[in-house]
Amino acid sequence: MNQEKEPGSIKEYISRRKFLIYLGIFLGIIIAGLSFLKKAGIKTINRFRIRSIEQTPAFDPDTWKLIVDGLVATPLSISYKDLLELESKEQVTDFHCVEGWSVDEVKWKGVSLNVLFKKAGLKPDAVFATFYSSSGLYNDSLSIKEALEQDVLLAYMMYDEPLPPENGGPLRLVMPRMFGYKNVKWVNKITIKETQDIGYWERYGYKIDGVSYP
Repeated sequence: MNQEKEPGSIKEYISRRKFLIYLGIFLGIIIAGLSFLKKAGIKTINRFRIRSIEQTPAFDPDTWKLIVDGLVATPLSISYKDLLELESKEQVTDFHCVEGWSVDEVKWKGVSLNVLFKKAGLKPDAVFATFYSSSGLYNDSLSIKEALEQDVLLAYMMYDEPLPPENGGPLRLVMPRMFGYKNVKWVNKITIKETQDIGYWERYGYKIDGVSYP
C-alpha cells in the first residue's frame, strides 16, 4: 500500500523552493549591481565615493610645488617638504556631497589658509581666492572671508595618514560647510583676485555659494 505524503511536508517543500528562488533573485540583483558599479568606475576610498572629471595626477614630492600668486605682496612657491613644516592644525569635520551622500567625522590635518595668506601678504584689493587642481582642468573659488573661516584648511593628511591621491592628495581644500565640489582636490595653485571666478561645476548650473542645491 502506497504511503501518501503529508500536507505539511508538501507545504514545507513549496516554502523552501520559494525561499531559494527569492534568494537567487536577490543575489542576482546584488551581483548585477556590483558589476554595474565596477563598469561605471565607481569606487569608495575612506568612505568617499570617488568622483572626478580628470585622472588622478602623478605626485613627486621632490618636484611638487604650491604656488600662491595674484594680489599678494610676496608670491610663494612652497615645496612639499616646506609645506609639511608650516604651522599645522587637525580637525574632525563632516563632508557632504551635492549628490546626497555624506561622510561623518573625517579627521584632517593640514595648513590653515590664514597661515599662507599671512606669509604671502594680501594686498588691499584682495577679495577672492581661486584654487586650481594640478591638471588645470578644475578650479573653484572662495571669498577671502570664507577661506579664513576657522575650519577651512588645505589638508595633506586624512585619518593620520598621508592623503590618498584618490581623495585629493597631496593637497586638497577642505571647506566643511560647503558641498564637495567646492573642496578642490590636487590643489597646487592659489591665485588671489579682486573678482570671483566661476568654478567648473558652477559653469554647469551648480550654485557658487556651495550650500544650495543646483
